[in-house]
Amino acid sequence: MLILIDTATTAGSVCFSEGDRVYAVYGHTQAEDHAAKIIGYVQRGLQELRIQPSQIQAIAVTAGPGSYTGLRVGLATAKGLCYAWNCPLVLLPTLRVMAAGYLLQHPSLASNSFLLPVLLSRRSEVYAALYKADGTELISAHPIVLDAFNLAEWQAYKPLVVFGEGAERLYPHLQPMGMVEIDYAYQLSAADMRKLAWEAVAEHRFADLAYAEPFYLKPTYAG
Repeated sequence: MLILIDTATTAGSVCFSEGDRVYAVYGHTQAEDHAAKIIGYVQRGLQELRIQPSQIQAIAVTAGPGSYTGLRVGLATAKGLCYAWNCPLVLLPTLRVMAAGYLLQHPSLASNSFLLPVLLSRRSEVYAALYKADGTELISAHPIVLDAFNLAEWQAYKPLVVFGEGAERLYPHLQPMGMVEIDYAYQLSAADMRKLAWEAVAEHRFADLAYAEPFYLKPTYAG
């Protein structure tokens, strides 16, 4: 059994998963609830599923990019549990998790599609990464400065699905090239982490508990 923790965006959640099976998901929609509720979800899941900490194989957390405050809360919670229970830690890039989760939720997505998960950054920026419909990463996570956006660089990636908390900010800059769809319904959930987390566990890709840090991408500031 794995415990999956996401606090990278406004919503926060905890998932209990084994393989592709989701046993329980607990969550909230307000960023200010991350610190108060995440550990409670873990305790609730252990009680309701009648699981002992010794049965937890690893704990995975979305490690960034995302809200700096949220990332710190999630990682601190995960590290504390890993230290207490002597279990390994898995760090997962937030945008890769979003792409994997979108594919899990849309198994019939056209095979020639491209996925563009987007998160909010500073006022004139977003964080984004580009993936093929088979999950292959084409452009790694990076900040996009909207005032300097170059539409020509994206013309080859159509049809394109844009989603995530920053999608509405980036979509108007992409819309002129056509064959671009924005999905307003998608919401990042810890359940989206399950496939990548189990792959990491199978390959023993664990983080060093002493030195693990969020993937901020930019210098930290309160957010």
